[in-house]
This record gives sequence, structure tokens and C-alpha cells, in this order.
Amino acid sequence: MKTLFVFASLLLAADFAIAAGTERINISAVSEGYLLNGEVVRNTDRLEQLPAIIFLVGSGGISSHTTDYKDFVHYFFEERLLDLGFAIVYFDKRGVGDSEGVWFNTTFEQRALDAKKIAIEVGELDFIDREQIYLVGHSQGGWIAQIALATWPELFSGAISMAGPTYGVRKQIVDEYHSRFICDNGMSEEAALKKATRNVNRDLFFISFLGWTGNWKQLRIIRDFEADGYISSITKPFLFMFAENDELVNPEWAMEELEKIFPDGSPSYIETYIADGQNHGFRIAPACYRGARDELKYSGSTRDKLIEWLLMQTDRESYVSL
Repeated sequence: MKTLFVFASLLLAADFAIAAGTERINISAVSEGYLLNGEVVRNTDRLEQLPAIIFLVGSGGISSHTTDYKDFVHYFFEERLLDLGFAIVYFDKRGVGDSEGVWFNTTFEQRALDAKKIAIEVGELDFIDREQIYLVGHSQGGWIAQIALATWPELFSGAISMAGPTYGVRKQIVDEYHSRFICDNGMSEEAALKKATRNVNRDLFFISFLGWTGNWKQLRIIRDFEADGYISSITKPFLFMFAENDELVNPEWAMEELEKIFPDGSPSYIETYIADGQNHGFRIAPACYRGARDELKYSGSTRDKLIEWLLMQTDRESYVSL
């Protein structure tokens, strides 16, 4: 099985020179007795107090801003937002990098608690505006952003979910199987959905007996998670970003779920964006793309939207697309 929880979008790592004026500060926090390791990145040329963006990685045991997300965070965050006066915050989830614990034993709610603990530590830094702490989660991290903002609105000012589902774990796995059967087997929508549902029922049955470690253990822990209760409880600005050709999170399914959660229309503080012609990692790609990932470019229009939303929330200077 190859799900969002087993393989978050794998993004190529590359080494980037640290720009002049960029400072990286090690931070840590303790959550449920586990030491979490992270860092804060800022532009030291900006002398005012800075709003902070806490980035939440996707699933699996290799998800980190230093490895599979290195290209992603450089492009979408560090390359523009540091100069615009934002501090970027990363931390490794439990059992990844130098963080203690075991990632596959961790619930989504515990991951959200870890983000809270990191946010509290970040708010103690003298160059951080503690009234302006935002969350941005990619893939599974989008679920964590939903939980954290709904649970601690007094701590977080808003959040962005990048390719994070608006539905639960079971439906997301059906979603991926469904896409695979259409793209790789040429099945119809209806036939693909029926087969995907059967496969997921089988998989979730077997993890009761086989899910003792790694990705299988993680899936056994999170399999009953549903997002609707958290999304309906959000009271702060939230941007849902979906991608047209995402094979893990179908944007039509995601929008339909939001319509079910908010039958009278989404609140004014919830915004949605669908990126044309892009995949789960917001790289420009056609539907059912099966070529090399490193041949695909990240989307400038999606980065512009992310930055525009953050600038609007923080009432900072106008952003001019470069």
C-alpha cells in the first residue's frame, strides 16, 4: 500500500547557500516528556518584531525540513518570506532527526500538541511578535494545522493547509487508490471507486493484526481520524490550498467535504485555492504524470498566493511577484 501516510510527497534535497543576513537559531521544546529539536530562521536585517510561520511536515519517518522537504521550504518560504520580514520555524517530529520519541506511535492530536509546545518557545524569543504566529502544514501536516488552530486559537493567528485533506484518513486512502486505478489501469471513476473502497476495507482489516511498527503502526493509530469536527471549530483565518492534479487529495472531493461541513457556505475567514495544473507537491505537472520529479518546477503562482495571504493577515508591505 502506498498512501499519503506511508509516502508524503518526496521532494528532492538540494544545498542552498545561506544568504547574507540569514540567521539560524536552534530551539527545542518538551512535549509529553519528549525533547523536540528545531530551528528558527530569520533575516537579521529586519529589526522589527517578526511574525512567525511554523511549518508542519507530512507523513512518514523521513519527513524533515532538512531532507525531503529541503527544496520545498526553500522555494515556498525562505526564498521570499525572510526578506519580507517573516521568521520561519521548523521542528522534527517525534523520532525524526534529533527529536525524541517514536513518530509512528504519535496521534494527530499529539502532533498538534507538539506544534503548540514549539510555538510557546518561539513566542519567548525577543524578535518574534507572539501575537502573529501562523501554521503552515503540507499534506498530513495540513490535518495537524487544522487541529492546532481549532484547539488553541488563543495561541495561533491563522493557518494554511497545503494539499491537506478536509476529510478523514479512510477516505484519503480510498482517494489515492482511486487515482491510481484511473491513471495506471484506465478504469472508470465508478469502477475505480468500488475497487478502491474494497482495497481500503481489506487494508484496514489486516492492520489490526500486522500494524505493530512503522507506517502500518501509524496507520493503525490514525485510521479513524476525521477532520470535520476540527474544521467546523476553526474561528481564525484559514487558507485551504489544493492542487488540480493531486493524486493523493482530490480537490473536488475536498471542496465537496467543505460544503458538507458548511452547508450555508464557508465562514468569511476560511478561504480556498485550487492550483491549476499542479501535483501534490505544488509542482507543475499534468494529470497522471509518471516522469521524473526533478524535471518538474514548483509553481510561482502558488507561492504568490501563499505570500499574498500571509501579508494580508499580518498587514505587512505589499508583495510584488518577482
